[in-house]
Amino acid sequence: MKKIAVIIIVTALLVSLGGIGGSTALPLGGPSKTTPSDIPVMKLPKDLAGGPSIPAGNPHGEPPGLAKKPKPPEDPDPDPGPNKWAVVIGIADYKGRSSDLWHPDEDAKEMASALKENYGFADSNIKVLLNRDAKAAAILSAIDWLVQNEDSESTVVFFFSGHGYRLSDDEGWDNDVEADGKDECIVSHDLYGLTDGLLKQKFDALESEKIALAFGSCHSGGMFDDDDDLQGANRVIASACKADQDAWDYLLLGNTLWGKYFVDEGLLQGMADSEGNGDGDSSVEEAHDYAYPRVVSVQSDSQPQMYDNYAGQFVP
Repeated sequence: MKKIAVIIIVTALLVSLGGIGGSTALPLGGPSKTTPSDIPVMKLPKDLAGGPSIPAGNPHGEPPGLAKKPKPPEDPDPDPGPNKWAVVIGIADYKGRSSDLWHPDEDAKEMASALKENYGFADSNIKVLLNRDAKAAAILSAIDWLVQNEDSESTVVFFFSGHGYRLSDDEGWDNDVEADGKDECIVSHDLYGLTDGLLKQKFDALESEKIALAFGSCHSGGMFDDDDDLQGANRVIASACKADQDAWDYLLLGNTLWGKYFVDEGLLQGMADSEGNGDGDSSVEEAHDYAYPRVVSVQSDSQPQMYDNYAGQFVP
């Protein structure tokens, strides 16, 4: 991906960047697959995709690849205390060099810290995948791990920061039909596209009645822009931008643009005031409301989105 120099004339941002009169930014994704792109995203092989889609009318069925599997022996024993489970993914270092980013891995590290320090998640109940550890097979295995461990009383969080991708639905990367004719993906370290249709299949196996999904990637609003995407009862979904927009990574921010305000300041610091005091228990909705105007003031064509079908405020 080519680096794009962007001069930002926003006083607050200039202060936060140490007085430097500009920054270099990378969009966290690429244009549609039907146009030239520097991101060589590939279709997920069938042996990783997990078999056929869930039949209509059987949202909690267990087709091949979705059945609960024995816990891999290399996983640490989960904590029997807090019934809270998370998969947190951040990819800045992609396969090769042309698709690298700066800070999605920092977003993920801070998200994991927020879950542990502010929301009581046990370290052994958070699976963190960074950079080359976040290959497609590992991401899908991590979601299986969530399914293996959670139950109807659990709090479940899935977080991704990295490249997103968008392509024509008729290319057949999954089995769903999108109203806008576009499929959206998150991109693994090994440059496979995990589509919203595939993620829907995987997440539909969750029993939890308290689920938060968050996507810091280009086109991430497309994960819930159709009636049968990732939406569901008792879920809240946050994204860095709309389906037809890019998310951005700023070299001197220390995070992606959305990650800075949604994760770092919104969830980790608890929307700290001018004296650095935050409440440490911000809801996902509060973090979104905090991040939206700050992201848009810097990048007006990158508008964070939220789907909220959880009663009350979702505090992980």
